[in-house]
Amino acid sequence: MSSPRFTVFALAIALGVGSTHPALAKSRKEGGGKSGGGAAPPQAELAKLKAIRLGDPKAGLFTWGMNADEVFNKAKIAIEARYQDRIDGSRADPGKQQRIRDEREKEIKAVKDSFTKFEGQKTGWDVSIIGPEFMQNNGEAVLQMKEEVWTRYFFFFEDQLYKMFLAFNKDVIGDKSFRDFGKEMAAKYGAPREVYRDEKHKGGVKRTLDHFEWAVSGGDSLKLVDRSEFYGVYCLILANAPVLERVNEKRKITNPGKVERDSLVESVVSSKESANDSNEDIIDRVTGHEIKKPGSETRHGDIVVPMPANGTAPSSSAPPPAAKKENKPEKKSGSGLEL
Repeated sequence: MSSPRFTVFALAIALGVGSTHPALAKSRKEGGGKSGGGAAPPQAELAKLKAIRLGDPKAGLFTWGMNADEVFNKAKIAIEARYQDRIDGSRADPGKQQRIRDEREKEIKAVKDSFTKFEGQKTGWDVSIIGPEFMQNNGEAVLQMKEEVWTRYFFFFEDQLYKMFLAFNKDVIGDKSFRDFGKEMAAKYGAPREVYRDEKHKGGVKRTLDHFEWAVSGGDSLKLVDRSEFYGVYCLILANAPVLERVNEKRKITNPGKVERDSLVESVVSSKESANDSNEDIIDRVTGHEIKKPGSETRHGDIVVPMPANGTAPSSSAPPPAAKKENKPEKKSGSGLEL
């Protein structure tokens, strides 16, 4: 029986990891645009992406339109098949065999429990690697399953499977840059188009490689996105292109004007923008005289300057307000409530 490390290596080779494709250099085009740039991936390779690569081949392909129960049942079959060799090899040790069964059941339960409908409630998914991949109150849901090469997220729209988000494991990526990893994917799926985004900095605007995308093939769209800055991985997004378009159109109605962003990224960026500039007090340090900015003065004790209700500052010549006589609360007769 082959070791798990050898299995991961073999699967990485099957995905094209470790090889390069010179055609990628010819596909470098800046700017955004509709999906469909670059070469169209072969249908046979897309079919492999839709299948559970480890486990019983009877699990077969995941097909667009499956409901969550159908997806879970196929995942369950594959997990059980993956554990079967270990269970059979532990027949001489009933205790070990039971521990393996418990491990298997725990993994199956984790997949089942991961199913989440996004109906407006707060969940950990909102600030996770898949944060930009869904919208609340839009008929969307997700189911998660861990595999040897990646973690697979199944996305549903109106109770039907329409997208798979495949987050590669770090040991498959190694120390490869996003561009280098894109070249390796090109060896398997053809030359993609490079799509850039503009990032504003104090020194101006920086153009950054956002993702690679392939032309739609047989109704399927494919993208490679970079999630390494916060999560350390790269991800393939495979979707049913016509349904993906429907999802995006409904999102415009559900939440018009909303700009999709990664919640974790936004929180980090916001904290950086709100932080004080380390050189903003340079004049104070040179002159030796510190001038506090409004709102940054140090408070002393609990001294608070009273402000009138109309919001205007009191006159400096006005006498200090008379001390207010403290009145003890009165009790209303016939009631136990204090007024």
